[in-house]
Amino acid sequence: MPTLTINGSPHAYDEAGHGSALLLVHAGIADRRMWDNVWPSLSARHRAIRFDLRGYGETPMPDGAFSWTADAAALLTELGVERAHVVGVSIGAAVALDLALAHPDLVDRLVLVAGGLTGWDYSEAMDGFDEDERAALDRGDLDAASWLNVRFWVDGPNRSADQVDPAIRQRVYEMQHLAYEVDNPTAQLEWLVPDRAERLADVRAPTLLVVGELDQPDFAEIGRHMAAAIPDARLEVMAGVAHLPPMEAPAEFSRLVLGFLA
Repeated sequence: MPTLTINGSPHAYDEAGHGSALLLVHAGIADRRMWDNVWPSLSARHRAIRFDLRGYGETPMPDGAFSWTADAAALLTELGVERAHVVGVSIGAAVALDLALAHPDLVDRLVLVAGGLTGWDYSEAMDGFDEDERAALDRGDLDAASWLNVRFWVDGPNRSADQVDPAIRQRVYEMQHLAYEVDNPTAQLEWLVPDRAERLADVRAPTLLVVGELDQPDFAEIGRHMAAAIPDARLEVMAGVAHLPPMEAPAEFSRLVLGFLA
């Protein structure tokens, strides 16, 4: 496992390929392994870089304040990358957007997949999920909380479990469970640009927004909002997938992203 110490913490990462740099930022229900299915195709065309955010995979959660975005910027600097395309999914999309606003000279093109927005008026379903997850964690039931995430995010609102690849469901369960295991209640996440939702018009990078047709409806609404607010942006809806398009439809996702980056 290659690691780099950035901002005082060891970070697990991988890189492969050559050409223009492509930074991949995973979702909050996963770790860098969520890119496995698209890693060969993306690294065949780019110098692909993926890393575990603090608190995920093989990168520990620190004590006190930290910033995933500052870590991403420091990782690129340590690897000698002056400018990169950045692809983020879910919470990784928030990191990618934060990076594009805080360090516009670092970001060439931006791909935001299933991204949320701070301050958005989320649906009752989303609020109910948050309450159920918190209840499971408060009683120490990491299994229940992990499978709750699988049902809500991977299956989505319109599919039963038997309509989703069981291998994908199991992998997400394992990645989410590990994140719960290494959680640190003393850690304090900070953003470089806390008012990202009000700063969308300041994004300078050409932006591709991707949402899954079968994801929670909130994300289609947010995607349309962001596509209208970001100056050079377009929205793509991927059929037959929910919150994690790179895992569910790797060939189609790679085609879409590589076409945009080209």
